[in-house]
Amino acid sequence: MRFHSLLLPAAAIGGAVWLLAAPEASAWNPLGGSLGLTQRDVRVFDNFTDTQANDNVTADANFPGYLGIEMASWKAVLEWGSELHGNGNGDPTQAGGLGSGGANFDPSWQGNATGVGTTNQNIMSEETGSSGGVLAYCEAPISDGWRIRFLSTWIWQDGPTAATGNHIDYQGVACHEYGHALGLDHSSTGGATMFPSITGTGSGQRSLATDDINGVQGVYGVKSATKPRITSASATAGVVTINGTNFSATNNEVWFTQKAQGGTGTPIKVTGVASTGGGTQISVTPPGTAGKGDVLVKSGAGGTGAFLSNAWPLDPGVTGGTGPNILSITPSSIDAVTADPLAVTIAGTGFTGTTSVTIAGVTVPVSNYTVNGDSSITILSWPLQNALGDLSIAVTTPGGSDTGLVSVSECDPPVLDMNPSAPFAFVNGTPTTWTVGSEIGDFVYIVASGTPLPSTIPGLIDVGLGNMLSDITVLKIVAIPAKGWAQYSAAPTGLPAGMVIYSAALAFPDETGFNLVEDSDPPQSVLVLF
Repeated sequence: MRFHSLLLPAAAIGGAVWLLAAPEASAWNPLGGSLGLTQRDVRVFDNFTDTQANDNVTADANFPGYLGIEMASWKAVLEWGSELHGNGNGDPTQAGGLGSGGANFDPSWQGNATGVGTTNQNIMSEETGSSGGVLAYCEAPISDGWRIRFLSTWIWQDGPTAATGNHIDYQGVACHEYGHALGLDHSSTGGATMFPSITGTGSGQRSLATDDINGVQGVYGVKSATKPRITSASATAGVVTINGTNFSATNNEVWFTQKAQGGTGTPIKVTGVASTGGGTQISVTPPGTAGKGDVLVKSGAGGTGAFLSNAWPLDPGVTGGTGPNILSITPSSIDAVTADPLAVTIAGTGFTGTTSVTIAGVTVPVSNYTVNGDSSITILSWPLQNALGDLSIAVTTPGGSDTGLVSVSECDPPVLDMNPSAPFAFVNGTPTTWTVGSEIGDFVYIVASGTPLPSTIPGLIDVGLGNMLSDITVLKIVAIPAKGWAQYSAAPTGLPAGMVIYSAALAFPDETGFNLVEDSDPPQSVLVLF
């Protein structure tokens, strides 16, 4: 059955009555019931129709392998965890504070489902249609699982920054609805995540208030002093090493996120694992079905949340199992603009049958990549990107998908890419495009000359064309935006037959900063024919 929807404020829905009953004076309220250890899994069926729901294509080390609505869902449930997720980063609205529950409860992220599932399969998804001012709802009973649906009439925004305008903050609403899945009813405390309506876009619901923390601790108990605790986890040469405290001497279970989409949601488990160092370290070989996500440790034979550790982000580096596994990307750091075509190699396993390659969520044309058997893919020419920083490269096969990171940086010194470029002969009037990359905020002068003789003025300018500025023309002045590059296109006309055009980019920190000049080197040229 449906229950406990999250609503817009009454003023936003024409004064409609949205409280089903008067709030009780006790602030947080239990629904009755809780999630057992077999119901800690969370999955997403990504049927969201808003582009804004999946426009976060910047990978995050605290959420390996996932982007967009999946990452936002993962963050939403982790806020209810017993302690910080990794270093607690990943949500700019609560920097270093993600994971606030302090109870004997931790979720197990299990990635993507292949459908909306039934009411007890622990899946989040979108539902077509609307229902007055209702944003989303959770379906019960929760003792054997839950399902959360988000109404498609709203514009869902995945973050990582707070939603703006008329968009609804998906992470905040998902955090509220997952509170219902944990066994919490609406709270009468304004500002609590479990308050029955949102303020603004709902981003405030991302972070638990004291009343919410009291609620989850009331249902699951305050975090036990003997609860297993992970403080770090890493994978080297096929072995995962987990450091922490309160691990059992024997008979531990290590839980992993499933590698491929689908499955039942049950964590991938390695059982009967011993610890060393007085219960402070576990070393285990993950199975081929384990993928990027979270790792948890359940100690001994305990059957409650007091025996299950916090969730810790991990890429187990598994090379077996279904679906692709990205092990490295070369080069791993790329300038925003490259003067020559740049090939990028993705190394790993499971690439046979690749159906798509994406960079920052944009599909790479099939003509621009080659699958070299099972172990590598070559992107033949790196395309311009619309953002700097860590961007994701995703490979998808029928068995699943995997992502890796590439760091895209500002160009220093500036870089000029000219298209067409030498050796290229074109007819008078053929369009030419100059692409320049430099540091954000620089003003870049695109200049041209008929001679490669340099122009040098000590302390002011040193450029490899123009013959001491006697033959140099400023074609365009462009400002470098946040993406790190800008373009100018023109069709040269009236040039002598056979002339070679040399071009360079000169970067200034501002329009008047002629005391500091950086030059793209070497100049590029185009042969002109008529």
